[in-house]
Order: sequence, then structure tokens, then C-alpha cells
Amino acid sequence: MAEASENGRYVKLTVQLWYDPSTKRVHLTSNDPDLPKAGIHTNLKPGTQADSSARALLAKFGKLPEGVE
Repeated sequence: MAEASENGRYVKLTVQLWYDPSTKRVHLTSNDPDLPKAGIHTNLKPGTQADSSARALLAKFGKLPEGVE
């Protein structure tokens, strides 16, 4: 469930990150019940800071295939 942050300026939301080898892109999805029916699904543009950070996080947990940076 989405929830307001401590200072109330932001909303905390649980998301899933995953790497799609066919598109070579990192995807971000969420099916939180507080979101509209379609939820959120987007992919991160390669070479951006968001993409780099997401790939580092996936690598940290062993979820990025070997040889993929």
C-alpha cells in the first residue's frame, strides 16, 4: 500500500525492478492497490542515472545476468 512519507511531501510506493534481456532494458513496475487499475509499467532509458542506479541495485542482488553492465 502506498503511504505518505514522514514529512508528508512524498508518497512511498513499492516497485519491482527487472531486466529484460530481449530489449536490454530495465523495467519498473508496480501493482499497488492504491494505483489505478493499470498500475505502473515503464522502462528506463539506457545510459541515464536512473538506469545506472537500477542496474547497480539489480547487480547487488544477483538479478542482472552475467556480462550485462
